[in-house]
Amino acid sequence: MADINDLRRARKAAAEDMQARADALTTLEDQDGAEDTALAAAQTAFDTARAAFDKADRQVKRAEAVEASRAAAALPEPGAGPDAPQASPPAQPREKGLKFGAMLRTLAAAGGNLHTARIIAEESGQSGLFAAQNMSSGEAGGFLVPEDVSSEVIELLRPASVVTAMGPRIVPMPNGNMTQNRRAAGASFGYGDEGSDAPVTGYSYGQMKLSAKKMHGIVPISNDLMRAASTSVDRMVRDDAIADAAQIQDRYFLRGAGTEFAPKGLRYQLVGTPAAASNILAMTAGGDLQTITSDLGRMELALANANVSYTGAHWIMSPRSAMFLTNLRDGNGNLAFPEMQAGQLRRKPVHVTTEIPSNLGGAGDASEILLVHPQHVVVGEHMGITIAMSDQAAYRDSSGQLQSAFSRDETLMRMILQHDLGLRHLPAVAVLTDVTWAD
Repeated sequence: MADINDLRRARKAAAEDMQARADALTTLEDQDGAEDTALAAAQTAFDTARAAFDKADRQVKRAEAVEASRAAAALPEPGAGPDAPQASPPAQPREKGLKFGAMLRTLAAAGGNLHTARIIAEESGQSGLFAAQNMSSGEAGGFLVPEDVSSEVIELLRPASVVTAMGPRIVPMPNGNMTQNRRAAGASFGYGDEGSDAPVTGYSYGQMKLSAKKMHGIVPISNDLMRAASTSVDRMVRDDAIADAAQIQDRYFLRGAGTEFAPKGLRYQLVGTPAAASNILAMTAGGDLQTITSDLGRMELALANANVSYTGAHWIMSPRSAMFLTNLRDGNGNLAFPEMQAGQLRRKPVHVTTEIPSNLGGAGDASEILLVHPQHVVVGEHMGITIAMSDQAAYRDSSGQLQSAFSRDETLMRMILQHDLGLRHLPAVAVLTDVTWAD
């Protein structure tokens, strides 16, 4: 059965169409000398519209009856007597991020104007969509998504992004900055007799400094979708925004060089530190099964030698590297790593992303593999999500060509998030460079 809200919106549209047909028929009847054929056509159009409304009305009432029957059929708690009040049925979990999709669609239909978006939401039966929102926020260049909606979107974004899907530590940065000591060496413990001094106990620390970096992206949305108010459209708009944001986030969280305005990715966190010598490793020449397993073991050993449990680490690699390891066979024709088909390698999860390139190196044929323990990865998040809409702006497509939203009948959605990434313990990342494995 279709979503009951979609059915109600369809009934409302049918009622409006029937009203328009009735007005047209009345206008013809009031005209002197109106042709019989025109009157007959107008009457037929009205009858058709009325039949469409009757059908939509029946569907809504049927859906409401089903909903009421489910509530009436709810079973009482075990052990409750016949006179005990009946328990209400458990509420169906609301699909996360769907309100965000509805907000984007409605704002886009309103050309980014919050006041107009409220009117559109009212007319489509979603009067609470923009309740209690600051009317002037849109004029300031963006609409700050409410905290409850923003948290749902970020929660959906995390599994869509390779880095946050690993389960790093997520910490808030209310002021946009955070400085935390980075553990460099462990405490000193030892044994001794009753009168001896205890060893000096303390840590040697570096510092991890996070400052909110602004990630922004533009998502073109077809205006054909904007004209259709339905749950499926809200879902599509939401999914497009999350997919694009996750890709941009991974691009910098993995391989960002690190600037005043962009995060330093996991690949470059070790560069320029003592950990680079032990944890940035070059692929062993040869590429046979023995050297491949040896290189994977070297990465695990780099973590283990720094007292990082490699059993809880995750692999991150390009599609080419993943496909090579999936298809690799030993001398007897057996799959060397059959667990790759289940997304595991040496009993650790594998994350595959195109944000790890396969065209690195002087010859343009190399890739890299990362082994990361997410417990030592920290992602700081500042504020929520800000969105802005325009049907007049221009944007560059994937090939760098300038496109006009107006001429393409699109609305552009700009989404802004602020966050940063750091490592509490630098040797929690191992990198294998110059990987030329390929089928």
